[in-house]
Amino acid sequence: MLYARGARVLPRPNRSPLLLRRRQHRRSGLWSLAVVGFVAVVVGIALASLSTVSAAAGGIALWSNVSTNLPDVNQVGPMDGVGYATSKIYDRTGKLLTQIADPQTGYRTPVGYQEILDHITQQQSDPNAPHQAFIFDATVAAEDSSFWTNQGINPTAIARSFAENLSGAPISGASTITQQLVRLLYPNRIGDQQSYTRKIREAIVAYQFTQHYTKTQILEMYLNDIYYGDRAYGIDAASMTFFNEHPWQLTLGEAAMLAGLPQAPSAYDPYQNYTLMKARQHYVLDQMAQQGVITQQAADDAYAQALPLVPQGSNDQGTLAPAWVNFVEGYLEQKYGSAAVYGGGLIVQTTLDYNLQQQAQQIVSSHVQDLAGYHIDNGALVGMLPWDGEIVTMVGSADYYNTLIRGAVNVTLQPRSPGSSIKPVTYTAAFARGFYPGTILHDIDKQWPIPGQPGKFYHPHNDTLKHYGNVTIRTALDNSLNIPAVETLDYIGVPTLINLDHAMGNHSTLYDTSNYGLSLTLGGGDVTLLEHTNVFATLANEGRYVPYTPLLEVSNAAGQTLFKLDRAGAYAQGQQVVPAANAFQTTSVLTDNNARGMIFGTNSPLNVPELNRPVAAKTGTSENSEDGLTMGYTTDLVVGVWTGNTDNSPTLADGVVSAGPIWHDFMVAAHQPRYAADLAGPDGKPVAPAFPQPSNIVFAKVCNKPTPEPIIKGTEHTVICDAGAP
Repeated sequence: MLYARGARVLPRPNRSPLLLRRRQHRRSGLWSLAVVGFVAVVVGIALASLSTVSAAAGGIALWSNVSTNLPDVNQVGPMDGVGYATSKIYDRTGKLLTQIADPQTGYRTPVGYQEILDHITQQQSDPNAPHQAFIFDATVAAEDSSFWTNQGINPTAIARSFAENLSGAPISGASTITQQLVRLLYPNRIGDQQSYTRKIREAIVAYQFTQHYTKTQILEMYLNDIYYGDRAYGIDAASMTFFNEHPWQLTLGEAAMLAGLPQAPSAYDPYQNYTLMKARQHYVLDQMAQQGVITQQAADDAYAQALPLVPQGSNDQGTLAPAWVNFVEGYLEQKYGSAAVYGGGLIVQTTLDYNLQQQAQQIVSSHVQDLAGYHIDNGALVGMLPWDGEIVTMVGSADYYNTLIRGAVNVTLQPRSPGSSIKPVTYTAAFARGFYPGTILHDIDKQWPIPGQPGKFYHPHNDTLKHYGNVTIRTALDNSLNIPAVETLDYIGVPTLINLDHAMGNHSTLYDTSNYGLSLTLGGGDVTLLEHTNVFATLANEGRYVPYTPLLEVSNAAGQTLFKLDRAGAYAQGQQVVPAANAFQTTSVLTDNNARGMIFGTNSPLNVPELNRPVAAKTGTSENSEDGLTMGYTTDLVVGVWTGNTDNSPTLADGVVSAGPIWHDFMVAAHQPRYAADLAGPDGKPVAPAFPQPSNIVFAKVCNKPTPEPIIKGTEHTVICDAGAP
């Protein structure tokens, strides 16, 4: 996430810092190793003087002790570092939604040495952008002025530190950047106690490290591993934490401040000890000037500039689309494991459009406020592309932060009754058995024996408490008549409905068919809004099931692509679980606004004339109106809406009154031109607005001839005929 900001170009000194970096002189390895041996012997003599063992023997014994069981420097790569990295979740446009920090560690995003230089090169045309890799020079000046030429240790500093320690000072100091790095990488093998033994082992490994890795690799690893405070590990995390910038965007003053933090992150914390931090920044800038990396005037100017610190904690996780972020984290854990999510540095581009998500959240929240008089305090919404399953919106509740409604509970993932919104699946199954939208059903007062309960009957009724006699499936489904739906389920069988519902996208509920009776077609079994939306996506996708996905692309900290959605291939790999002709039959009914007029009228929220295209819709209301739903779709978008109360308490409104307006308004908002790219097909072009008519579909007049049979099969009673059906 990039933020443009001003920064003037600083004058360059006579010597080129980048040229100095590349002069990585290789001095004699024997000389440097001799220094290490000398130090070991000296320390051994000092220790031996306190006992009866000879000084020479003490030195030899210590050398043997410190030089055995050392870590293998080949076991770490330039970008491996401390072994973890912060995962980041973005929306489909590249907007950062959250950073997933391990609670036991913090934030860390590895960034390459050359990557920083490349970004700076790209900024050359911007006169306000930094033109130098200030963080490299500032870090070397603050921590190890001889870094570019030493062999991992600084003999002069070691001797000085040793003399100070003999006088009674603590065992510390003299650590080069390389020594600090190996201490971070191999704490268990080198040791973490303040002792001469650890310091010497550290020096030996630092020397070996310098022989194996280039200076730029060492500096890269150091910058990626060192702790800067405020749970920020590595320079990218630190830059984002304190300035909301990447390392290549840092000004000289900002780089000097960050370079000064690792020595004592808590003491120099700019949020807690600003004055002390400024003193440390001043020291770093002066060191840079003394080393000829910048001019003294540049140092003074940088010190005088105010530091644009961001508010503390402003980069913490979960600030954008928190319900979505939690869902994606769980999805990633199942796919890649928790270790990868919390420490693998995953870069995740999700399918969510955050701008559209904001619209959806506002629509849900606003309408839920208006529904307070109906004893409704919550709502949820899912928007999905039918042809490849991309979830473009997910509103988990009316207000994530409202504890009174348990807003942090993502209702789209909670099993709830779908009410009559499952009826399209019932009739789709019947169409596969030879029924048609024009098949005549009897809407009469009828009851069915309850299996296993002699003398007891299931006695459904319509919401209007009226009966409408002989009706077509088109009329029965569009007006959500209950008795014809039960009659149809009685014919096809409960297992048929459940199996088809599973095949169309409901994979987590409605398993044991023996648990359900004929009330299932009226909402007698719970489903999740997310999977229920996937079921309707199968209808919109001409009967082809494509599983929902929240991911567009996932890569790891090393830049390897772990997953990339094949948008074009997703449709081709889908399963044709419903014959296209049968899916078209159901869609033909659900898009018939005139047929809904008997119960809902022609101006209900289910009518969306603003889109000037076919729009399918179906409502659902559970018993006692605990759940109100509206489900529907166009050729390019499927939307499911739930309203109710998280505690399952009854409401005073049905699905068309409560969820219908939310569904209508979002359907209109999502089809605004600004979201055309989101709803485009796999070829990037707009999806045709009309549902394609299969070649084996023909239109015919319905026969309204009365019949004593409760269900009539046959082409003589069809308004839509499938020539290929049995």
